[in-house]
Amino acid sequence: MQKVFRIKNKEGCTEAIIRSALAYPHSLTNTDFIQNLTQSIPCLRSIGYAGFSQRKYLKENLKYNITDEKNNTTPFEIPIDEILKTVKESVSLSSRHIKNQPIHIFLFPTFSQFVKKELDGVSGYTPFKNTLLLFLSPNKTKHWKRALIETTCHEFMHAAMNNYHERKTLLDDLIFEGISESFVSSFFKPRKDTPSQALTEKEALRWHKKLIPRLQSTELYYPVFLEGKDYPLWAGYSIGFHII
Repeated sequence: MQKVFRIKNKEGCTEAIIRSALAYPHSLTNTDFIQNLTQSIPCLRSIGYAGFSQRKYLKENLKYNITDEKNNTTPFEIPIDEILKTVKESVSLSSRHIKNQPIHIFLFPTFSQFVKKELDGVSGYTPFKNTLLLFLSPNKTKHWKRALIETTCHEFMHAAMNNYHERKTLLDDLIFEGISESFVSSFFKPRKDTPSQALTEKEALRWHKKLIPRLQSTELYYPVFLEGKDYPLWAGYSIGFHII
């Protein structure tokens, strides 16, 4: 189910190892697909199961990031060669500014309508040092390539930072996401619809003040960054960006 590719710099040193599971069998049910995909991920000494200590945690993450709330599994075509080329360009761009050990990159399809509508068909997650997961649904999304470049650079910074610092609290999350968003903005001018621009500086300051008593919380990442219920959608990214 997986194909492995290596990205090397001009000196011949490996900058990243890509494992692609984008060529998925359309005949499988959602449940079988997640199960087969989980079983196909090898346990590597340096990063475990794609950055997870146990296979069951990997499975939970894949289920969350790949499946859709309405359990939609409509097959779609993925321009694999174009995606690989774009990821390689993003890694080369990032590695020119961040010297790090080789990064392990895992590519997965996603059926999430949220990712398609809110994130131009691309989302990312960094579970461990030197490891990043990218979930793609690029069909019928206009700006998926731009989103893929920006997301890869964002997650690349996380994967490098995890070598030196551990995220535990909401304050850690704000700083980590702020640094990654700022890293991306050093290459590309922030767009109005990016998470870092979800709040104006004045709005970010107002929400930050409300969060000050809870900065040591270990249970606020999803509410502050992703849910869009008690806090504006993407609030954490924007607050972190303005802090940095």
